[in-house]
Amino acid sequence: MTQELIGRWTAETNERAFLEFSEDGSLRGSDGANNLVTSWSAEPEGLMVKTSLMTLKAAPGMLTWVPKARRVEPDGDRLRLFDAAENHLGDLHRQPPGTTHKLGGR
Repeated sequence: MTQELIGRWTAETNERAFLEFSEDGSLRGSDGANNLVTSWSAEPEGLMVKTSLMTLKAAPGMLTWVPKARRVEPDGDRLRLFDAAENHLGDLHRQPPGTTHKLGGR
């Protein structure tokens, strides 16, 4: 189940909001304005995301629910995100391998 998680998942409404899971357990992402760096692991209760510290910048279109994810559930090309209370926060979508990522806003 963990292999289907590996890769980059982006928000439909803002490609700058993403989570990128690596095989070594590292996780990086963004809410569209702030970067996050943390880790993930496969636990008995599911695929869990460790809490992380982030900057608190604001930007149009940012998705503040992305860094609140504590458990994720891959379902094909969709990744469902849940908070610590098991509330469904939203979904990200798999970005095809080999897709380049633009840095910056221009």
